[in-house]
Formats: sequence, C-alpha cells, structure tokens
Amino acid sequence: MKQLLKKILVLIIGITLIMSNISLAVSSQDSQDLQDKIDKTKDQLNEVTTTKTDTEKQVNDIQSKIDEYQGSIDSLNDQLDTLNTNIADNQKKLEEQQKSYDNNSKLLDQRLITIYEAGSVSYLDVLLSSKSITDFISNYYLISELASYDLDLLNTIQKEQEQIEQTKKSLENDKSQIEELKNEKEVKTQELNSTKQEKEKYIDQLQGQATDLQKDLAQFEKDKAAIDKRLEEIAKANANKGNSDKNGSGSSNNSGSSSSGGSSSSGGAVSSKGYICPIPGLSKKNITCGFYGYSGHGGADFGGNYGKPVVAAKSGTVVISETLTGNIPNYDSNGNLIGKYRSYGEYIAILHDDGNITLYAHGKPGSRLVKEGQRVSQGQQIMSVGNTGNVQPRPSPSRPTGGAHLHFEVRVNGSQRVDPAKYLP
Repeated sequence: MKQLLKKILVLIIGITLIMSNISLAVSSQDSQDLQDKIDKTKDQLNEVTTTKTDTEKQVNDIQSKIDEYQGSIDSLNDQLDTLNTNIADNQKKLEEQQKSYDNNSKLLDQRLITIYEAGSVSYLDVLLSSKSITDFISNYYLISELASYDLDLLNTIQKEQEQIEQTKKSLENDKSQIEELKNEKEVKTQELNSTKQEKEKYIDQLQGQATDLQKDLAQFEKDKAAIDKRLEEIAKANANKGNSDKNGSGSSNNSGSSSSGGSSSSGGAVSSKGYICPIPGLSKKNITCGFYGYSGHGGADFGGNYGKPVVAAKSGTVVISETLTGNIPNYDSNGNLIGKYRSYGEYIAILHDDGNITLYAHGKPGSRLVKEGQRVSQGQQIMSVGNTGNVQPRPSPSRPTGGAHLHFEVRVNGSQRVDPAKYLP
C-alpha cells in the first residue's frame, strides 16, 4: 500500500512539474509576443516622431529665412532713419552756412564798393598825408587792420564756400545711399513676402496632404473591411464545400500542403508549412516591414523590387484579381500619369487547398496575369511588384517608383490575418 501511495505521489509531482513548465513556456512566449508588439509600437512612434520632426524642421528653416529677411529690413530701416536724420541736420547746417556766406559776401561787396569809390587814393597816399609820426602810426595801424579784416573776410568766405560744397556733397551721398537702401529694402521685402508665401504654401500643402492621407486611410479601412468580409465568405463557403466533399467521399483535398521543408517546382525554398517566398530569390529575412510593424499593418512588406515578378506562394485558386481605383496617381518612367489608385491598388488573393488565403497587393499597373477562378501552381507568376494604392512615399513624376513594395498577407478563415513570416522559408 505504501509503495502504491509513493508511486501516486511521484506521478502527481511529475505532472505538476510538467504543467508548471508548460505554463512557464506559454507565459514566456506570451511575454515575448507582448514585448515584440511593444517594440514594434515604439518603432512606429519613433517613425512618426521622426516624420513630425522633419516636417517641423522644414517649417522652422523657412521661418528662419523669414526672421533673417525681417532682421535685414529692420536694419535697413534703422540706417534709413539715421541717414534721414543726417540729411535733416546737414540741410539745417547748409542753410546756416549759406546765410553766413551771404552776409560775408555782402560785407565784401561793400568793401569793394568803398575801395572803388575812393578812386586813386591808395594806402600809400594815406600814409604820406600823415601830419605827424603819431598820425602816421595811427593811419598805418588803421590800414593794417583794414587789410587784415579784408583778408580774414576773404578767408572766411572761401572756407564757407568749401564747407558748403562739403555739406552739399555729404547730402548728395546720403541721398544716393538712401536710394540704394530703399532699393535693397524693396528687394528684401519682396524676398520676405515670397518666403512667407512659400511657408503658407508649404503649410497648406502639408495640411492638404494630411487631409488627403486621412481620406485615403479612411477609404483603405473601408476597403479592407469589405475585402475581409468577402474573403471570410469565400473561406466559409470553401470550408462548407470541404465538409460536403468529406462526407460524400470520405477524404478531403489537401494537395499542395507540406509538412517539411524542401524545394518547389520553381526551384524556390519551401517552408515547413509548404509555402515559398512570393518574390523569387528572397526569404523572410528580406522583409522590410513585418507583421503589425505599425498600427493596422496585417501583413509583411518586401520593400523596393519594382517590376520584379510576384509568384503564388502556394498552389491554389485565384478568388480575387482586381484594381481599386482612386485618387493616388501612378506614373511611368517618363513621368506620365498612367492611372490613379487607392487602398491595395492592383491586388490578388489566392485560396489554397489548406484553407488559408494569401493576398498580394500594390502590384505594378496592368501587371496582373491571372483571373478569378483560375487555378495557379506554386511559383507561377501572378503579377509584378509596383506601388499602386496607398503607399508611402507616394509616387511622383520625378520619382515614379516611390513607395514600391509587395504587401503580402496570410489569412486564416478569410479575415484573420496571421504573421506571414511564420509561413515563409
């Protein structure tokens, strides 16, 4: 009896340890999945912050130009004020100099008239007519004073003439400089207004782009909901058909699935789940944006690769092959508009024999090679990598391949997206 109790106790302890390890493993996996989502969300926030910072930097750069032009204009205004003050002062100074010059010129004219009216009487005659030495000295002193006064008056008039010329020249220079500054101010003002318009235009453009993007995203979500419902109905119908076939024949069709890795008929590596990479020569290591790499991203992106073949990741039946037209333009290599798209753009969905659905989006304009209802084999080309639909950055005439990538999804039950990387080699 004791031996039996020991065996039961050991068995209970063993089961408890096993369940504990399983719980820890699951808990660890859940924790890792949660951490992955947190890391992806942080990456997305960093990307949004970087985009916001770049946009703010562009606006700040334009504002710096505006501040620089405004500073130059303020400096020019200060210089103009100083010159206008100098001109006013010089104008007043010129008037005073001209008045003094006019008075001294009048005195000189009177002296000349007096000398003229004295006729032939000279300074020597005045001296010789002196009656005494005292009278002679007195007359000599008087004559000396008159001569000195006349000489000083001439010197004063000459200096006043020079000062007047200098003042006039300074006035002319100031006025000329004012004209130059006015012209420079006009140029700076035009540059300021142009830069302000550039800023307003850029802000309006950003606001317009943000509004358009919001509309595109809203339409994208609407399209995705409609596609989800459509694929869910297809998956449900397929499941019902499979159950009917099983009940009728006793077997289900699971061709095309694989339980171990290998090579496909096209030469590409096959994952343990039987899938190959939708772009030949690549693998899940080449994914540029993974599952929920940002909010709402329910697939995996293979960036770039414009024009490269897109192949069926597994054999199946094409259930969707269509174009979603909209407002997002697409251009050829010469910058010519070749179509406008929305959401997934050119896209294809394939129902596989294992019940899963793969979706291939943003194909090159006009590159879809398969139709709905058509059976495709693994590795068969179905379209080419493009940039139609809601892609970032948007294509433009100068960058027609902007935003090119393949968006690849794996869906269970039609609308339930799962991580495509887990299905790829």
